[in-house]
Amino acid sequence: MHELVGSAHPTFDISGCGVTDHSRFASDEVARLLVTNGISNLESAFKLGESLDDEHARRATRHAERRVVRLDLQATNSTTTVYIKRQWKRERWLPRPTDIRHRIGVQCSPIHEWRGLRLLQSAGFHVSEPLAVFWRGLGFSRGAVVTRAVPPVRSMADMLLSGELQQLDGAKRESLIVAATKVVARLHRARISWRSMKAKHFYPEELGGKRWRIWLIDCEGVYRWATRRDCEREWHTYLRYFTSRVPALKDEFLGAYRSALALT
Repeated sequence: MHELVGSAHPTFDISGCGVTDHSRFASDEVARLLVTNGISNLESAFKLGESLDDEHARRATRHAERRVVRLDLQATNSTTTVYIKRQWKRERWLPRPTDIRHRIGVQCSPIHEWRGLRLLQSAGFHVSEPLAVFWRGLGFSRGAVVTRAVPPVRSMADMLLSGELQQLDGAKRESLIVAATKVVARLHRARISWRSMKAKHFYPEELGGKRWRIWLIDCEGVYRWATRRDCEREWHTYLRYFTSRVPALKDEFLGAYRSALALT
């Protein structure tokens, strides 16, 4: 199993079936917190958690073989909200040639989510912190990943669809678009590709003084050594989501992206 870094904990055999389960934790402290709250292995990661509200459930359950649940972890003096993404079977057994080349879509989604989040985290991006990953056997079909909830509650897609983005005063909206496009430009200058680089995966945190911090979630389609074509395709897909709904935003996004590329 490549790139599954983090604190390694002993694997164990499920009685009677001879299938080995595996786990990785971000740290021993995280492992203790999860175990204290009942998450110690793959099976427990499938049993705990509450369903998402209807709006988020629709977004999180596009794939029939996956589900996302929410869980509040209790510590002595604090509560930590996490999300558990589960997959129990494969959508397709034969990966596409590009999946093999980029080493994504080969194993189950939770494993690729763990890798993608850790890659972006190590590159200095703000992400939903990967806390633990569990998988069965070689990790082709059944697995679960636990991630810490990000501080903002609304994504850029939420803000656009509700009209909140359009209603921001000009300077505040401009600063948000600049912050988001800087993230895109940094990814591409670092030759990091992200197939799921979408508005619904960008969560902006307002810091005051027209400053924003962008948090990234759902990073399973991340890989290194992106080509220029990869980057252009992802940028235009990202841009189209906004401009197809509010064409007036096109110039703001294009201007911010060009400036971000020049600065990175």
